[in-house]
Amino acid sequence: MAEIRFLKRAEIDDNKWNHCIQSSGKPFIYGETWYLDTITDNSWCALVFADYEAVFPLPVKSKFALKLIYQPFFCQQLGVFCKPGSEFRYADFLKSIPGYFVRVHLHLNSVLPLPEGIRKKKNYVLGLNRSYESIKDNFNRDALKNLKKCNEAGITVVSVEDFSATIQLYRQVWGGLNPHVQSQHYALFANACAEAQKRGKLLVYQAYADDQLMGSAIFLKSSAYLHYVCAAPTAEGRKAGVMHSIIDTAIREHSGTGFVLDFEGSEIPAVADFYCKFGPEEEFYGVYERKLF
Repeated sequence: MAEIRFLKRAEIDDNKWNHCIQSSGKPFIYGETWYLDTITDNSWCALVFADYEAVFPLPVKSKFALKLIYQPFFCQQLGVFCKPGSEFRYADFLKSIPGYFVRVHLHLNSVLPLPEGIRKKKNYVLGLNRSYESIKDNFNRDALKNLKKCNEAGITVVSVEDFSATIQLYRQVWGGLNPHVQSQHYALFANACAEAQKRGKLLVYQAYADDQLMGSAIFLKSSAYLHYVCAAPTAEGRKAGVMHSIIDTAIREHSGTGFVLDFEGSEIPAVADFYCKFGPEEEFYGVYERKLF
């Protein structure tokens, strides 16, 4: 069997790496080299099998002179990227992580069977390979009621270029619930958004009542996925239920395309319940942790 190699960032062949990501069973934007560069500030390395038949990104940071591998904010899942049906095992990659990384915390996608005993988190995904009417048939009663309310209130949803306002609103609304997400993390995400926009992989929606901003959302687009990565309503927008209209607009505009809308799950019951209103499927990803002390 070919060897799993540990490579530093400068040693990675971007073309071969990104081809592996694109042909994998989970072609997430989070695994592409340019996204990893921006969201980690160029601080990552990787495990690579043979001639890029499988790749495993490892974001790196230092704390008190110790080397750590971590899961970046605004980067929900990483793990092994390989073609569907590959006979790789997560165990082979995990044991290949060099021992001098004293702590490892990573979210593992499910393109390979997740290791036994690993903690799992729930995710929600909605296939958009059907007509809008067919997808809407699975919206629950509350979603339909809120969409009707938004329509009667004259709420309009538009696509815009400015992503910074969404990040600012997200930080204002949800920042207190996510104290570990600090200024430098929002700055890195803004850099990632700017790069995604250059590549045509960024979608920003804003909801308005007349000229009043009511809510906003950022979606990242990979070759097969539409990631709902950063969104928030204003106080008035929350009362009006405008996030229903933003999600509905994204679904309507991408129905029949074959994209998968990735809601990205939530540990917060109320947020998970909101996603479930649109009839998504459940799936799971793994949380791998290793501590030497």
